Amino acid sequence: MKRTRRSYIWEFLKSAIYVFRYKILRIKPPTNRIGKYKEITMQKSNNAIEEAIRKGEPFAAIRFGAVEISALNNYEKIRLGFRRKYKKSVVYSIKNNAGVFPPTQEIIDFYAKYLETNLKDTDYLGVSGVHMENYFFKHLTPNAIPVQNWSLDPLLGKWSHLLAGKRVLVISPFAEQIEEQYEKRHLLFQAEPEILPEFTLVTIPAILTSGKAASKEFDNWFEVLDYLKLEILKKDFDIALVGAGAYGTPLCLYIKSLGKMAIQSGGATQLLFGLMGKRWEKREYVARHVNPHWSRPTVKPYGHKNIEGGCYW
Repeated sequence: MKRTRRSYIWEFLKSAIYVFRYKILRIKPPTNRIGKYKEITMQKSNNAIEEAIRKGEPFAAIRFGAVEISALNNYEKIRLGFRRKYKKSVVYSIKNNAGVFPPTQEIIDFYAKYLETNLKDTDYLGVSGVHMENYFFKHLTPNAIPVQNWSLDPLLGKWSHLLAGKRVLVISPFAEQIEEQYEKRHLLFQAEPEILPEFTLVTIPAILTSGKAASKEFDNWFEVLDYLKLEILKKDFDIALVGAGAYGTPLCLYIKSLGKMAIQSGGATQLLFGLMGKRWEKREYVARHVNPHWSRPTVKPYGHKNIEGGCYW
């Protein structure tokens, strides 16, 4: 389907209605429908992810992060002639929140074009109701099955028990601490031990480039992405859980191309290993599991408190 100014304007107007409803009435956009799909329930979403894991065939389950899709949307406006350059808020957030660096027009262009080229290989898309999600779902992920965004969360998704006996690769900036936490897995979810079953844990530390963190080893986001791809090639695994900011979606799609399964579990990846963050302190589905054996991430990039209010710590 061709992406034209007309098709963009139509989707923009439809999406703008939900934006105004939220700003004025605080009514959140729906996450149970997108495109031709209606009634996307958590049960259906969980069943879809569970079935995919049981089949064991290569798949990529990803989601559009609010920051990432904002950059992609700005890129589309430039491509269609609605804007000349990226908004200052996009330039700031794509580096500060997502880790794309340096946040120049050229790098953000390359990032958006990378997604534009590769998103077609998405199998499952977590619907979160972000602005212009429907537009990019239709045009860039035409073969994807939409699921509730929450179904990619290991605690809400109800699929983590299927990791039992598998070789599980976890890509996270908190990889070392995740390994330590897994050693006491039987203590983390005492009421529901099946949440974190026994499996072979393999980890790759994701490079933290968000906040004010600056890399001394890499010149830009793409160098980090290539490095992480090479690290993945060294690992033997069946399925990957990826929580790595703006690297998450590209890595999941790459892992699928290797004939493996990948779920972009995002920031919630740490929860599966008993690592609490501010974002989840008041969420009952997490709080009910917290006990003295849980911890908080100790790896903190410079300026981490400015990353969504330090929500992962």
